[in-house]
Amino acid sequence: MESVELDYSDLAPGIQASEETTGLKHILRIVLGVLLVVAGIAMLVLPGQGILTIIVGLNLIKPDNALVRWIRARTPGIPDAGPIPVGAIIFGMALFIGFGIVSLLYGESIVSSMRDLTGI
Repeated sequence: MESVELDYSDLAPGIQASEETTGLKHILRIVLGVLLVVAGIAMLVLPGQGILTIIVGLNLIKPDNALVRWIRARTPGIPDAGPIPVGAIIFGMALFIGFGIVSLLYGESIVSSMRDLTGI
């Protein structure tokens, strides 16, 4: 049996710049994903696209997660695999901002008119 010689002379000690950048991007993706999931949970009861925001957040945290695949398979307009279309993300964020502004400006009058209609 032959002995194989391995050459490690080109390896530099420590973390390389490309590895550091990749790690930082991974951490930022996870932090942004967690923030989106929390915002999406809040949007389930507040105005906004809660389910879509949760899906985007979970997809950022771990795209190959079984829960993410299950939700994506049942959400219209979202592909079962691959990246979520940029248009869907922009549309969701625009709805979130738009409904947030509407609720801040007209929330009180909307609630009072709904109370008048229902008698509550």
